[in-house]
Amino acid sequence: MALLAGVKDFFGFDAVRASRNDLNLLGAAEAHILWKARLGHHIEGNIREPLEHVLVGQSGFCQLGCWITGPELEAFRDMPEFEQLKEAHRQFHQFGGLIVEKLKVGERSAAREIFRNEYNQALRAIIQALTGINRHLHGG
Repeated sequence: MALLAGVKDFFGFDAVRASRNDLNLLGAAEAHILWKARLGHHIEGNIREPLEHVLVGQSGFCQLGCWITGPELEAFRDMPEFEQLKEAHRQFHQFGGLIVEKLKVGERSAAREIFRNEYNQALRAIIQALTGINRHLHGG
């Protein structure tokens, strides 16, 4: 039985080591921070590029969304941080899509409220979860 546990630990270590080499969690966090800034510029009227709420609202299109649903974060699926990341990331995109919808119909103040509250909280939860996963990834 001890041998089986040792083999399991060994493979778990390999999965974490492989993830460490493949994942840029800091880059994923930065991408979402930059997207928040970009959306903030839209709210303030500083950017006029077209945005589609359907695309913004889909959490599976960005790199982090692909990692959440793919094998890249498999070694972390049982961690509470993974569940937090999954839910916060879903909310981040859901609220982002809602903000774009509000902007399209001229409800700038409603968009701003969602941005300052729910959207901001979702980003904070993403960063907190990524920090926890990164700590495990690097043996902390």
